[in-house]
Amino acid sequence: MVMVESGYGMVLHPDWSQQLVRDHHPHDGSRVYTVGAAATSGRPRTRGGSVVLLHGVGNSGAIWGPVLPAIAGLAEAHRLGPVVAPTLSPSLLTGDPDDRTDAVTLLVEFLREVAPPPWRIVGHSMGGVLTGLLLRARPETIERAVLVNSPLPGVTYRLKSRDSLDRTGRALLMLKALAQITAFGRPRLPGFMRGPELLVVRNALRGFVHDPGALDDEVIGRAILSSRTRDGVDFLRLSRQLPEWEAEPFTAKPVTIVLGGNDPLIPATDFERVRARYPGASVHVLPSCGHFAHLERADLTVGAIAEAFTGASR
Repeated sequence: MVMVESGYGMVLHPDWSQQLVRDHHPHDGSRVYTVGAAATSGRPRTRGGSVVLLHGVGNSGAIWGPVLPAIAGLAEAHRLGPVVAPTLSPSLLTGDPDDRTDAVTLLVEFLREVAPPPWRIVGHSMGGVLTGLLLRARPETIERAVLVNSPLPGVTYRLKSRDSLDRTGRALLMLKALAQITAFGRPRLPGFMRGPELLVVRNALRGFVHDPGALDDEVIGRAILSSRTRDGVDFLRLSRQLPEWEAEPFTAKPVTIVLGGNDPLIPATDFERVRARYPGASVHVLPSCGHFAHLERADLTVGAIAEAFTGASR
């Protein structure tokens, strides 16, 4: 396992997968990932609020595994609340698709079961879109938010254009393919298929990760393949609907925006538009980084989270 030195310690620990606690959500039995203590263990509430990590399309809470120990250590050092990475399903948002309030209420109730608000939320991709809904409709539930590789209302307009000829369109098609490739379900494939499976997933990741070869097999096998879900296509449909509910930027709470310099879903041509639309946000553009900043540039991503949550500077 590759170790990444940063100002916040060894971000990728050699035994990160052994440090994860895999709990079950009381609502639907979905996986909830924590470090050191189960999400429902009743850890004493602190002044800092709980830290909630929301995943993107086709993933689960497992996708945060490589950086969960570092974020949990950060939270403990600064007396923040528990750090939880729940697994979300589109079925959570099965209310009226035109009623934002209904969907947000379901989401708040789901998250409240594993972590007491107010929350410090880190949302990756679609998880950032959901965070944006909370920032607009239920700002009292959020203290601070970090949006990682997240499509932003009124900025990444090409996600809604249905133009499959540009780089964003091709990446969306690859994302659909990746959701299917990683949806074999359990039990896992026989051992002799592990090599070909990893090769297929590495090739699929080329639409999203700047350098798939830089991700070792444990990150792919335990973080990406453990995120298998059949909800990928349903989440993609939601990703087209949710940003349309309200196009204006959210400004009620402190927001940090982390962008990959080589993210096909949020191309570099949109970066200045992001800064213009969100002048009060702290924007971090990570070099040599695609759509999975927390896996590709874990040190810089954890640094941005530390700065957002604790006021630390690099």
